[in-house]
Amino acid sequence: MRYEEAMKYITEVGNFGSNYGLERTHKLLEYLGNPEKDLKLIHIAGTNGKGSTTSMITEILIGAGYKVGMYTSPFIEEFEERIQINRNNIPKETLADLMDEVKEAVDKVIKGGYNHPTEFEIITVLMLLYFKKENIDFGVIEVGLGGRLDSTNVIKPILQVITSISFDHTNLLGNTLAEIAEEKAGIIKNGIPTVIYPQHDKALKVIKDKCHEMNSELYIADNNKLKFISVVNEDKPYQLLKYDSDKDVNILLPLLGEHQIMNLSVVIKVIDILNKRNITNISIENIVESIKNVSWKGRLEVLSTNPYVVIDGAHNIQGIETLSRNINKYFKYNNLYLILGILADKDVEEMIKVITPMAQKIYAVTPNSIRAELADDLRSEVIKYNINCKAYDDYEEAYIKALSDADRNDLILASGSLYMIGDMRKIIRKYIEK
Repeated sequence: MRYEEAMKYITEVGNFGSNYGLERTHKLLEYLGNPEKDLKLIHIAGTNGKGSTTSMITEILIGAGYKVGMYTSPFIEEFEERIQINRNNIPKETLADLMDEVKEAVDKVIKGGYNHPTEFEIITVLMLLYFKKENIDFGVIEVGLGGRLDSTNVIKPILQVITSISFDHTNLLGNTLAEIAEEKAGIIKNGIPTVIYPQHDKALKVIKDKCHEMNSELYIADNNKLKFISVVNEDKPYQLLKYDSDKDVNILLPLLGEHQIMNLSVVIKVIDILNKRNITNISIENIVESIKNVSWKGRLEVLSTNPYVVIDGAHNIQGIETLSRNINKYFKYNNLYLILGILADKDVEEMIKVITPMAQKIYAVTPNSIRAELADDLRSEVIKYNINCKAYDDYEEAYIKALSDADRNDLILASGSLYMIGDMRKIIRKYIEK
């Protein structure tokens, strides 16, 4: 089928909604010859930091000379971003060709009496088929939602990673940290090592118990080995870090935020385990050289200076709390102008409480999602904590107004939902490139 037909098919499949479980994905892969069984995959779950961690591991493996597939969600600007090899998006024509094979498998699954596979299941099997056909050395696979019942959980990885766990998607994953951790820990496979971000005690207990049950060696990233030294402004802002090892090592990390230092600690532990198992042979020098090239769209991303224009996909209370700390730590500015959009199923009021008092003005927008909090409703909540808020129906209108309000020494921040960040990024870049 043509690319347009393939995307129409994917979009229409989304109308079937979500129907969690692994059975359909297993059947799809069976009809496609089980491409996942021949791949060396690293599986990454967690609430926050999955994407950044995935990106850093990918960059280091590429820097070491490997051919590396990366699977992430959601996309920021272009659908094909979700499936990459060596940082190149899957070509549109390749996606269309593979969809012919996948659709044939889908038809067989339906004929076999199963419910229609979901959009994410279809994209996941297409990704695995693509990685197999392209004969990648490694694939770094980010969980879509949760872990236990996520369609990526059909794989048997060489290593699994769990990043920071906090409250998110409580309607699906549970109302306590322990319940959420149970879902995330569902990716832990028998005999496969597990690397984790330092967790809250309640989440840590769940993970430890699961590792014990599955005979999985557990490694917790060391939060004392990387020290923040300063912000270095070269072609863009970097975090200058000192790594405590046998050698005196400085690392330039382009990803800003205290949490990214901890995410990097997780990544270094991952590489260490891969080295010790003779899967890779990557030196700290390789890591230093590779990591300075890492990028991750929409995560405390600086698009312009004078004034600073920053976008961040923080979309839950932990993310917003982290963002507010990082804005004060990494940027010097006079006034903050905040473009804010939040999904209605998030902890809207708590997020507003944290971020809006920092702002001189707030521009409330409606994220591009059926789950969005409408701009007018969001404004009604915001004015309880900051009266200087106006609702906008249009992202571009909100940005133009923020740009006209801000002076050279101010900061414009767009945040609150990944579903608005991509479109905001395109709009901002259009004005920067004029």
